Amino acid sequence: MFVLVLFVGSILVNSAVAESPADNDVYYPYPIWSNPFDWKIFKEYGKIPQRNVLISPISLKMILSLLYQGSAGITQKELEDVLDVFDQTAARTEAQELSNRLQVRDSSDYGVFMGTRVFLDNHLQPQQKFSSIANEFYKSEVTPVNFSDPVSASANINSWAKEITKGRIPKLIDPVDLDEAIMVAANAVYFKGAWRYPFANRTFEDKFYVGNGDTFYTITTQFMSTKDRFYVHDSVQLDAKILRLPYKGGKYSMFIILPNSKGGLSSLINRISLASVHSLLYMMDKQMVEVKLPKFKFDFQARFSKTLQDLGLTQMFQNTASFSGIVRGNNTVLRKLVVSDIIQKSGIEINEHGSVIYAASELSIGNKFGENDVKFEATHPFMFFIEEQQGSLLFMGKVENPLNGEVLPLEPKPAKRFM
Repeated sequence: MFVLVLFVGSILVNSAVAESPADNDVYYPYPIWSNPFDWKIFKEYGKIPQRNVLISPISLKMILSLLYQGSAGITQKELEDVLDVFDQTAARTEAQELSNRLQVRDSSDYGVFMGTRVFLDNHLQPQQKFSSIANEFYKSEVTPVNFSDPVSASANINSWAKEITKGRIPKLIDPVDLDEAIMVAANAVYFKGAWRYPFANRTFEDKFYVGNGDTFYTITTQFMSTKDRFYVHDSVQLDAKILRLPYKGGKYSMFIILPNSKGGLSSLINRISLASVHSLLYMMDKQMVEVKLPKFKFDFQARFSKTLQDLGLTQMFQNTASFSGIVRGNNTVLRKLVVSDIIQKSGIEINEHGSVIYAASELSIGNKFGENDVKFEATHPFMFFIEEQQGSLLFMGKVENPLNGEVLPLEPKPAKRFM
C-alpha cells in the first residue's frame, strides 16, 4: 500500500507599495474559468461549521493528474470522470502549460513556487515512462527513500516541504504516517503577493461578528481599510457582494464574496456554483469603493480521501486499484499500490504589509466620475478565492473568525479497504 500525502503551503504577503495611477487595472473574466471540481471540493469543506478553511484545488488536481499518468482500467476512467479529462496526453500537456505559467520567481511584485515530488521506496523501480513524464510535464522527480526507516524517510520528505514552502510547513508528516508506505506523492504551492492598491497606514480595531449556531457575538480584531477604484458587484441572485482586490503585476487577484446578512455564509456556500460565480464576474463594474477588511492569519489541514470517494474516486483507495504505469513489478507488487491517505496542509496571512519589501507610501485617488462611493465592509464571515489571470484558482477559503488561528485536528486515518 502506498500513502499519498498531498500538501500545500501558502503565505500571502501584501506590500504597501503602490503602482502609478496611470497604470490602468483592467479586468475581464477568462472564458475557460475554473472547473466544477474546484467548487465541489470547496463546498464540501466550506460546510465545516465555525471554522476558517483554506484549500488549494490546483495543488490537489496536479497530484491527481500525475497519478492519472500511471493509471489504467477503471481507476483511469474514474480519474477522467472526476477531473474532467479525456486522455493522458492532453492532461499532462495541460499540467505542463499550467506549471510553466505559474512558475514566476524573479518578480518583486509577487512570487509563485510550485513543486511536485514522488518519494518511492528504494526497493522499487519506477517505470521509465512515468519518470520521464513526471520530470518533463510535472517538473517532478522520483526520489528513492528507505521507508523501512520511517524516521529518516519522514525527515527527507519534511525537508523538501520546508524548502518549497519557504519554511512555512517545516513538518508535513510524522514517522507514524508512513506505516506500510511504499510511495508518497506530494505537491506544494507557495504564493506571496503585494497589493496593487495598498492598505498602508490604515489599520485600526473594530468589531467582527462571529457566529455560534443561530446567534452572533462580536470580537475586536484588527482591520485595514482603503479607498480606491475596484471591480465590485452586488448580486441579487446570491444575496452577496463580490469584490476584486488585484495584486501587483497583473497576474493574480483575490476575490472576496461577502453575504449581505451576518449569517448568510452557510446559505451562500450551499447555493454557489462555478456557473453562478463565473457569470457574476462579468457583472462587476469598476467603482470607487471604501474597503474594510480584517487582517487574518491561520493554518488549515484536511484529509481528502472520503471526499474524493464521494465524488467517484473509489478504485484508487482499494486493492483493486490499477497503477501499473508507475512502478515495475509483478501483480503482487502492483496490488500494493493503493492510495491510503490524501492530506493537504495550508496556511494564509493577509495584512497590509510586505515581509520582504515594505514602504509606507500611500496613494489616494479622488472620485473622478462623481458617482456615489460603494462600501464593502467585511465585518462578518465571508469566502474568498485567489485567481490566476487565465482562470485557475490557486486557493479557496472562508473566514469565520479572523482571530481563530487554531488548526482543526485531522480526522482519524481512514481504515484500509479491501475487496
